[in-house]
Amino acid sequence: MLMNYLRVAVRVLVRQRLYTALNIAGLALGIATAAMIGLFVWHEMHYDGFFAHADRIYRVVRTYRTPSGVPTTVAAQAKPLGPALARDFPEMEAVVRVSGHTVAVRRDGGVFGARVTVADPDYFRLFDWPFLAGDPATAISTPGTVVLTETAARKYFGTIDAVGQVLALTSGANLTVTGVMRDLPSNTVFRLEMVTNIATRFNDGWDAMFATADEEWTNSFLRTYVLLKPGVDPSAVTARLPDFLLARMKDYLNLTTGKPHITQALQPLTRIHVETISDDGVPLPVLMTFVGVAFLVLGIAMVNFVNLSTARSSLRAREVAIRKTMGGRRGALVAQFLAESLLLSVISGILALVLLELAMPRFLGVLGLHMDHRFLSGWWVVAVLIPLAVLVGLLAGLYPALVLSRPRPGDLLRGGKGGPGGGRLRAALVVIQFAAAIVLAICTVIMVQQTSFASSQRLGFLPENVLLLRGLDSPQGHAHQDALRQALLRIPGVVQAGATMAPPSDGSDWFSTFHLPDTPKEGAIRLRTEGVDMGYMETMGIHLLAGRLFDSAHPVDTVIDRGQPPEDPAAPLGGTIVLSTLTVSRLGLGTPEQALGKTLIMGQRTGLTIIGVVDDVQFSTAREVLEPTAYLVYPAQVEAMAVRLAAGGGGATLSAIDAAWRRLYPDLPVKREFMDDNIRAAYAGEHQQSLLLATFAGLAILIACLGLFGLAAFTAERRTKEIGLRKVLGATIPQIVRLLVWQFSRPVVVAALIAWPVAWVLASRWLGGFVYRIQMDPLVFALAGFAALLIAWVTVAGHAARVAAAKPVQALRHE
Repeated sequence: MLMNYLRVAVRVLVRQRLYTALNIAGLALGIATAAMIGLFVWHEMHYDGFFAHADRIYRVVRTYRTPSGVPTTVAAQAKPLGPALARDFPEMEAVVRVSGHTVAVRRDGGVFGARVTVADPDYFRLFDWPFLAGDPATAISTPGTVVLTETAARKYFGTIDAVGQVLALTSGANLTVTGVMRDLPSNTVFRLEMVTNIATRFNDGWDAMFATADEEWTNSFLRTYVLLKPGVDPSAVTARLPDFLLARMKDYLNLTTGKPHITQALQPLTRIHVETISDDGVPLPVLMTFVGVAFLVLGIAMVNFVNLSTARSSLRAREVAIRKTMGGRRGALVAQFLAESLLLSVISGILALVLLELAMPRFLGVLGLHMDHRFLSGWWVVAVLIPLAVLVGLLAGLYPALVLSRPRPGDLLRGGKGGPGGGRLRAALVVIQFAAAIVLAICTVIMVQQTSFASSQRLGFLPENVLLLRGLDSPQGHAHQDALRQALLRIPGVVQAGATMAPPSDGSDWFSTFHLPDTPKEGAIRLRTEGVDMGYMETMGIHLLAGRLFDSAHPVDTVIDRGQPPEDPAAPLGGTIVLSTLTVSRLGLGTPEQALGKTLIMGQRTGLTIIGVVDDVQFSTAREVLEPTAYLVYPAQVEAMAVRLAAGGGGATLSAIDAAWRRLYPDLPVKREFMDDNIRAAYAGEHQQSLLLATFAGLAILIACLGLFGLAAFTAERRTKEIGLRKVLGATIPQIVRLLVWQFSRPVVVAALIAWPVAWVLASRWLGGFVYRIQMDPLVFALAGFAALLIAWVTVAGHAARVAAAKPVQALRHE
């Protein structure tokens, strides 16, 4: 019986080639698209779950309020937090602090920049990366030892057999290789090249900074991970953290409000990637959105199947009637039609596998994503995809099978309506298809507009043609920074140069307390504090509203006697300060001109004179509010040199900059990047999301058009005799084309009317995550609806014109 069903199914599908091809193409595209999204979401949802104790590993996160009152959660923690947790919480099996430090490695006459991870000795107890050589238990038990990834081992030593080798740093420090581990998989938040003991000395600025941070609870630069003992409730540990911090932190409570300055919590390791804080990741709501898109595209493909199957039902009316007259039961007819659906879906599933194999690598490449090969191949992909295709075939084929087998044979043989699942249902399904496609198209356009706006909004500075030279954050780097600036200014094509602690694209988060002389210390406010050197603000094009900027011609900006001991250990080099307009407003200093010359107290008693007021600068993304900012001269704390290039400056200028760096810093690699590239990178997530939506919106429209094409062909064929009669009675070809096109225009117009409010709600919710956002333009909604209508016209018009152009005598002979 089964073979008979399959033989009949093959004959029917071969006889109706167009219907078969459209159904296979639509289902294959729908299944392949859903599979691509499914693989992407599966990969993103399974980060760092491969560690042996992943379910008991947590990262400590900290939430504080910015000066604008916005709660901000970060992963950075103070150095003394880890040991204090280990002492006070016996339910913690291990506590590990992790940070990163940039070093320069000398090898075979070359200098390489490297990022070394510093960690407590228990690091590999929590994170049991597979080792190729060495003992994880003792690999970083002592300072001066290092574990390399296999890629790093090949890079520096040409082989993974590197245990016992010495990694020489240009600072004079040597690290002995005690282990080599496998390269990290793609589904991890960690980015490792080498790992060393947290007490390792690098003979650079890191050593002094790290040594003085032992008791500094306000200097947060480490990530702290804890391994809880089996059975420990993490919420119970979190509940004890406020009392723990109150006993440990001197400034834990706000003197004015009596409330804590910060709160601490435990974040599960496996949730870090989808609960993005300060790491790259994809938020869980975004992943769920893509899951919804996958079901949407798959649903559109299934709607195509139902539409085409029910539309073709009248062509099989006599077959159904004869089968029933000869004693065929409805169940057998349902089985026959389901066999046809399953055969179609299995073929579609095989084609979807081919499409997935071809498209997935390109799809990931366009998005700039990396996914291990094991996620893209293997028996499990086939084991999931083929059953998915069968399930889709059953779900999509069940309704047509029930409908096709329902009519009574007498009605069919008398020539009654043999087209069950009539025009209203098909029109409704077309409405659903195009409504979904229009919603996707509108949301895509709005995401592209918002991303473009956010990356080019009024930033308060000019990011174009600004080059950043990294690597000044060490005594070696600070030793020649003035000479570097002067050398850069002598290069043709360099307009200006100046150093800073953190360029705007880095998202600076250093805050200090300030108050006016006549205001009690309890009323002090916190301001974003930006340490700069001479020429930086001019280089960035920050607009001066009143007063002047820092200038070495004014000794008060750089040299001031603060007595012995100094008034405040964190005091800047000079006695002047430049404020943003928002700061002037928050302090109640009146206009920018009125603020000039007034004194502002930093910290306990460091007096600073306001010499200038500048425009507000957006240091973070458009998702975050502007913060009141104070600029101070801190040449010994700078990290990068900003260089403004003349418009159209070419490779000769960049080569001269590289040569100047190598002449002054032969032991430090050149690390340069453009500011506008960094700003675009800050919105890479939004760009990827809009690109994904655009791709899937295009596929949804394509699948919908395949169905519409099939329906148009069927309708034109069904109305051949009617069209012939109309032509005999004097109808013109344009009138007939307009008649057929309008039949399919109405569902698309209704789809647009449904899609517009849905898209408005969804886009409003997404834009709500941005502080600075676009106003949605009704024209976008109108154009999306018109574009869908135009696509429908183009899809249908060809069939309509072909049938309308036929001779009436041929049409009247039809059937």
